[in-house]
This record gives sequence, structure tokens and C-alpha cells, in this order.
Amino acid sequence: MRPEALEVAVIHHRTPTLLAQALERLAAFAPDLPVRVIDTAFDPSLAVQLDGAHPHLSWHSAANHSFSSAVNAAVRHARRPLLLHMNADVMIGPDTVAALLAAFDDPRVAAAGPRARTPAGALQDQGIPYRLHHARLRWRRGRAAGRASVDVPWLSGCLQVLRREALEAVGGFDARLRFYNEDLEWCVRARRHGWRCLLVDAEVVHVGGAATSGNVAFAVEGVRGGYAVTRRHGAAWLRPLHRWGIAGGAWLAAQRAHDPDRRAAWSALAERSARGHLEASCLGARLDDEPLC
Repeated sequence: MRPEALEVAVIHHRTPTLLAQALERLAAFAPDLPVRVIDTAFDPSLAVQLDGAHPHLSWHSAANHSFSSAVNAAVRHARRPLLLHMNADVMIGPDTVAALLAAFDDPRVAAAGPRARTPAGALQDQGIPYRLHHARLRWRRGRAAGRASVDVPWLSGCLQVLRREALEAVGGFDARLRFYNEDLEWCVRARRHGWRCLLVDAEVVHVGGAATSGNVAFAVEGVRGGYAVTRRHGAAWLRPLHRWGIAGGAWLAAQRAHDPDRRAAWSALAERSARGHLEASCLGARLDDEPLC
């Protein structure tokens, strides 16, 4: 796939220094691509300050409802066949874009993503299954004639390239998943429609957590959202096991928490899980509002 097929959306929320660094990398390694900042706390003075940070830069304000809604806003404004969406704390490398574009030579590919490293250089820990995918990619790299890639069940949302045709076929990200799990859920739907999701032998640096500051509400939402995915897409026998596993894990987290707010948040999640009340998020209308429960 040629670069003319691609455009970029950077999802930003109050991390101007990281955004400037991300745009600097895009200007260095993808200067010809149109770049749109989807800003969920739009500050006109920042747009003025970063004017010229990329040769083809524009801005769009979006509600701070969820990561899903920000990505969906980027999709609505997209005009090219492929959309690269990325967090503002992601730094691309010299060959990131070319490697991801090559994956779309296969018309069955709906999404492609890179390996993400921490600023210290370690692979970002995304759980045991993803470690296995990284190992598969390393094994494939030694045997592939060209750029290595492996099919995976889901791709990290820190940076993805999405095919708009696939988005039109399966729908956008699910905004009921307010923070975390939306990337997983979309890939589940895409794969069930016959599309492929590829982890590609390319790298980015992902700072991670820059816009959340360790707020326990986002961790709780991540656990709740994981169950929401199981409830919608998982086997019937798995749902009660997952729900009671959340109840037990949240209870243990509450016992170990020293901070009263964290203890209360995990206790509330344990009670909601035991009662089966996990479909609705506790986050407010905006991600920076006080939690509702």
C-alpha cells in the first residue's frame, strides 16, 4: 500500500510536551502525511504554539468521553483508505510507517500495529498472551523473506493502522468501554467478520499512563470493561467464572489498599461484581468527572 493511502490522527489530552515530541517524530519520519490532532481538552493557545510542528497539521476538538469516542471522531474525519491513530505519548521510528503500510498489501488485513517499548527500552508488558505473540514474531523474523508479522487476537490501541473498509463493515470502537478493552473488542469483531489483525516487526516507544496519573477509576474501568467483552463475546460458561474472579480479585485489592479512595473503589467493584451489575461504567460523562460509583 502506498503512503498516499494513509493519514494520521493523534489522540491528545493535556500532555503538550509529549504531543510536541510525537509531532516532531512524525515530521521527521512521515512529513508528507496529513496529521490531525484529536484534542479532548482543546486549548487554542497550544494549537498556535505547535503551529508548524508538522507540515500538514490540523486540529479537531472532541469530547473527553472515552478513548473510543476520540478514535471514532478521527474515523469520521478520515478521508483516506487507511487511518493511523496513535496516542500523543507514542514516538514512531524511522521505519514504523513503511512497515505498517506493507501489511495492507493483503486486502484481508483490517488492522496492523507495532511492538511497543517503554522509554527504558523494554517491551511493554501487555500480559502473558502478548508475550507469546512477541516470541512468535521474533521466531518469524528469523525465517521471513520480508518484513515479519503474525496474526494476533488483538492489537494495542496505543498505535494502530485501521482499514476504513473494515471499519465500515464492523463498525467503530465501542464507546460503552470507556477506558481500556476497546482495542481488544474491536479486533474480536473484525476477526469474526473474517478480517486479519497483524502484529508487525516494527517498533514505537510508548510512554504510557501520561494522561491518567494512576487514577484508580481507570484501573477499575479496565477490569469492568474486560468483563463486558467476555459478556458480549465469550462462551456462556466463562462469564460467571470471570465475574466471580473479578469479585474475588477486587476484594483482595481492597484489603491490600492503604489509600481510602482506592480501598473504596475496589470494594465497590467487588460488590457490583457479586451482584452482576457490571454492564454500566462508573465513570462520569467525561473522563475527568468524578466517578459515579
